[in-house]
Amino acid sequence: MFNILLLISLLVIMVALIVGGIIIYHHSQQQDFDMTPRDKAGDSLGNSEEDVENNPAESPVYEEEITYDDWVNWENLLQEAGIIDIRDGMIEYETGDNSRMFIALAEMQQSNPYLKTPEELLQQNAIQEVFFNSIREPLKITSQSQRVEMTNFLNQLKENSQKIIGSNTQMKNYATEVIEDTLNYQQQAERFENKAYLQFMAVIKPEEVYGDSVETLEEQIHEKAFEKLSRQIERANGLLRRADHALAPLASFGLIEVLYKTFNRKSSVKIRLENIIKQQKYQIFTSAKQPDKFYKEVQQRIHIEEKAINHARDILLKEQKEKNDELLAKGKDYYSEENNENSTNKDNVLETFDFKDLN
Repeated sequence: MFNILLLISLLVIMVALIVGGIIIYHHSQQQDFDMTPRDKAGDSLGNSEEDVENNPAESPVYEEEITYDDWVNWENLLQEAGIIDIRDGMIEYETGDNSRMFIALAEMQQSNPYLKTPEELLQQNAIQEVFFNSIREPLKITSQSQRVEMTNFLNQLKENSQKIIGSNTQMKNYATEVIEDTLNYQQQAERFENKAYLQFMAVIKPEEVYGDSVETLEEQIHEKAFEKLSRQIERANGLLRRADHALAPLASFGLIEVLYKTFNRKSSVKIRLENIIKQQKYQIFTSAKQPDKFYKEVQQRIHIEEKAINHARDILLKEQKEKNDELLAKGKDYYSEENNENSTNKDNVLETFDFKDLN
């Protein structure tokens, strides 16, 4: 009996070692996308020092260890979620297996099945069945619901209804009653707006792209990913629109708006992302939260620029005074239009600091 237990223990240990070795091997095989410049055949073209510096694969994804308490901006949260970039209507995620993964979202139009005849429902179900059976790439269906808040709009409408030219007292009272009934109904029963999205995925392998520089490879990667995702969306839309579920691909702004509503479910009801961007464009300084280091650098540069302007003004005034003394010594009037020339030129103008260098 003891020998049997010993044999079983040895077998369990061997199986555990084999499984552990397989896991360690797969983990060691994870690597970033190969951005080495290469030709169409896949042969390496060699890297220059500049290409190596600009190669994203040469630098780690995380520059430092970031914990939940260390998040200071929105970019840190996206990095922690595995999102590398959002542009060209695509979200790029980390893979770690020498590939690049891109996600595109398309909003799906919704239809009310209770307003259709049995024949129309049968046709719709048949088309949807054909669509799901023809899926070749990974596909994910998600939905997002948001409470509809119309209190501010209805209050403004109520105020404007009392200022309509040509309306009598009865019309104004009737408008007030209707709007107040609508407000009461909204407070008693909350309304939610539901949107459905289809998530399409495209994976780019190193052997699918080639180029003589990192910039060329990066451009080809995005073009190839956009082509794959566009083809998937068009193929799906060709079937689903016949079932009254047409697809509308989201641009970069739409993707950011979905993330904004996801992480700001309450505030996004009254504060739209579009309004935030419009207000931000007309502000001299950003109202977003900034690190203390960035704030101090901005203050220092403002102080340095102010000192530079004052110093330049003193120099120009001194030069102008010397010229005036020379003209007076020659018996000329430096106030005359002929001699009162602009003493500054392009070489004397001090360039102001570019705050873009701080980024």
